[in-house]
Amino acid sequence: MVRFAMTAGLLAGLAGAAGPGGGNLQETLAKLDAASARFTSAEAKVHRESYLAILKSVDSTQDGSLYVMRGKDGKTQVGLRTEGQGARTVEYRNGVVRDYNPVANCYDTVNKPGIDTYLSLGFGGSGKDLARAWEITDLGPETIDGTKTEKLDLVPRDAGVKANVQRVTVWIDLDEDVTRKLIFFSPSGDRNTATYSEIRVGKPVKVGDYAIKGKPC
Repeated sequence: MVRFAMTAGLLAGLAGAAGPGGGNLQETLAKLDAASARFTSAEAKVHRESYLAILKSVDSTQDGSLYVMRGKDGKTQVGLRTEGQGARTVEYRNGVVRDYNPVANCYDTVNKPGIDTYLSLGFGGSGKDLARAWEITDLGPETIDGTKTEKLDLVPRDAGVKANVQRVTVWIDLDEDVTRKLIFFSPSGDRNTATYSEIRVGKPVKVGDYAIKGKPC
């Protein structure tokens, strides 16, 4: 679920106070709640880098695009399409994840525990969702490619997620509720970094471009 990039209540003792890094967590979560209420859709280009600790270097890179859309029923739908070696098309809809392999021309239906944890990571996620899924340290504002973001360090509350993801650093545009950058840190020391660009908010999405093809594997 790291692909998705790219998923209630405030942390005790931090409500209304500045975090260790200088950010105001209560204000940040309130801004996310407000932006989430306005959010309808976002689409972006995504660049991913995978760093392997054992090699002490970047092992692979991948490019693609992502969309996140919220229906009138409040349900979130996500599509991700990557290109090149290891290309995939991944869809999350109606609580089901499907992972299409174009080489085999078939898809797997994936049961991913803790998916709500990942769906809280920007792209329409509310402050309440974020606080429910993660222990948050607000590190304060930081500019990414000319856009003001809030840098947050997150530790998953879900034990199943924590087995694979030790923590996440995320840079979120609080006005649009979209993520500009994510770094997933695994217990092994590996890192997966996703950087988002050409973000389109509230625009029509050609969902057909992300269609799952083939048959079940």
